[in-house]
Amino acid sequence: MTYRAVAAITLMLVAAATPALATESIVCSAESDAASIDVLMGHTAVIAVARVWLDAGGRNWTTDGQPGSTKVIVGQAFEDDQHMAIDLTDEGISSIVAKLRLVKASEQSNFAMGGTLSIDGVGAWAVTCPEF
Repeated sequence: MTYRAVAAITLMLVAAATPALATESIVCSAESDAASIDVLMGHTAVIAVARVWLDAGGRNWTTDGQPGSTKVIVGQAFEDDQHMAIDLTDEGISSIVAKLRLVKASEQSNFAMGGTLSIDGVGAWAVTCPEF
């Protein structure tokens, strides 16, 4: 076996053994599914928004530019033990398109999260995030 073949095989084995970045999805929705947001987050020590899907009023917004949706950018995000806030902007980062504001509560093994979702020119809703 040549040096290059051994190096290539070694590199593939090291890459396969490296743990993948864990992710978790936060799904929040309004009553009667009037609006919903799905935030895919990297599991890191700080908030790391990997992708957002948002829908309301028959319209869709995504950070990954899915066909039939309007592309948005994560403008800013904040999280601590009690709160989470995410602002989505237009592609030019010139205006805020949507704001997600969540409050977290926990006691023993119980956890709850909910808050508000507002979309510029579309509406504002109280949302709950039952599975986190």
